[in-house]
Amino acid sequence: MKQFSILITIFLLVAAIFGLGPIGAYQILRWTVMLGAIIWAMNFYDKNQGFFITFCIIAILFNPIIPIYLGRELWQIVDFITGAIFVLPVLKND
Repeated sequence: MKQFSILITIFLLVAAIFGLGPIGAYQILRWTVMLGAIIWAMNFYDKNQGFFITFCIIAILFNPIIPIYLGRELWQIVDFITGAIFVLPVLKND
């Protein structure tokens, strides 16, 4: 189940790179990525401090409550890097 939720998050991040459409889709992306990052951060709390801190930063960056505003081009880069970071634990089987 955890793998499936991560795949959905990665799919949304890749879709965001190419443009999701209406602003509501980006709100869904923010909530999904933030919650996924929180889940992974909790998972890595005792296992890997590097991943723990990385996913905490991602959760803060994508939080929809106090959003951080970046330009479209910068968000595309952030989405790509975040998607790659979400792939790493899946590849490492953590």
